[in-house]
Amino acid sequence: MTALIIKILAVLMAVMIISMIIDNRRFVVRTYRLRSSRIKKQVKLVFIADLHENSYGNDNEKLVEKIKELAPDAVIVGGDLIVYGQVGKHYKKSLESGQNNSDPGTEWMRRSLSLMNRLTQICPVFFAEGNHELRLEYYEELNAYDDKFLEEMQKAGVRMLHDSAVDPLQDGGSGIMLQGLELPMKYYKKFRRTRLSAEELRGMIGEPDQNAYTVLVSHIPVYFPAYAEWGCDLCLCGHVHGGLMRLPVIGGVMGTRPNLFPRYSCGQYFYSAQTGGKRHLSSMVLTCGLGMHTLPIRIFNPGEISLVELLPADVEQEEGNGTEADNSGD
Repeated sequence: MTALIIKILAVLMAVMIISMIIDNRRFVVRTYRLRSSRIKKQVKLVFIADLHENSYGNDNEKLVEKIKELAPDAVIVGGDLIVYGQVGKHYKKSLESGQNNSDPGTEWMRRSLSLMNRLTQICPVFFAEGNHELRLEYYEELNAYDDKFLEEMQKAGVRMLHDSAVDPLQDGGSGIMLQGLELPMKYYKKFRRTRLSAEELRGMIGEPDQNAYTVLVSHIPVYFPAYAEWGCDLCLCGHVHGGLMRLPVIGGVMGTRPNLFPRYSCGQYFYSAQTGGKRHLSSMVLTCGLGMHTLPIRIFNPGEISLVELLPADVEQEEGNGTEADNSGD
C-alpha cells in the first residue's frame, strides 16, 4: 500500500511539473459578455494585468498578434507590468557602480515598454497602476524610477487612469465610463487586510456617474464588496495570478496575503449591493494575469487575456467561451 501511495504521489508530482512548464509559457483568451440598458453601443475591451516583464514569444510578439486579432476598441492594463524586486536590484547595482540615479534608464521595464509602444498602435490603451508600480512612488529612493515609468508611458501614448474617470471611446456615445482606482500601499499589507468602505471610496474618487455604465479598474480584487457598494457596474482586477495553482471546483490555491484558497482568484463574480436605496448587481472580471515574479508557479493555470464585450441590453449574441492560444514565451 505504501509503495502504491508513493507511485500515485510521484505521478501527481510529475503531472504538476509538466503543467507548470507548459502553463508558464502559454496564455488563453477568456471571453466575458455583459449587457446593460445604459450601454449605448457594443464596446470590446481587452483587459490584461500582471505581466511582470514576462514575454510570450520574441518581444511578446505572440501576445501582440493575439490582441490585434481580437480587434478591441481599447486595451485596459490593470497594473504590475514591472517587477518591483528587479527595480530594487537595479537601484542597488547603480549605487554600487556610482551611477547617477536621477536617470535610471529603461532596461528594468524593457519588455513592458516595448509592449505598450506596440499596443498603442492598435487602439487606445488605458493603465491603472498595481502595487509593483505604486511602490516606486511609495519608496522615496525609487521616485526617479516612478518618474521614468510615467514619462515613458506618456511617450508611448498610454493614458494613465490614476483615480480619474474617462470615456474609453472618447466620443461620449458608448454610455460607458472607465474609473481608475489606485489604492495606497496600506491596502496591500501582507497577513492582514486593511478595511475599506464605500464611503472611503467616495472620498477618494467621488461618486460614479449614475447615467453611465461604470467600469472600475482596480488592481486588487479583495475589496469587491466595497467596489459594488460604491456603485460600479463592473470592476476589472488582477493581482492574485489565478491563485498560482488551480484545482477543479476549489479554484485558486494561494492568495496574496498569503492565504489558502482565496475567495476571489479568477473568473467572473457577482455581488448584490445596496446603493442609493436600491439593490445594485455588480460584476467583477478577475484575470489570472500574464506573468510571475517571486514564485514562478502556474499549475493548471495558464496566463490570460480577458476579452470583455459590453453590449446594449437589446443586442442578441451567442455566448462565447475562453479559447486557448498555444503560445510559448522566450
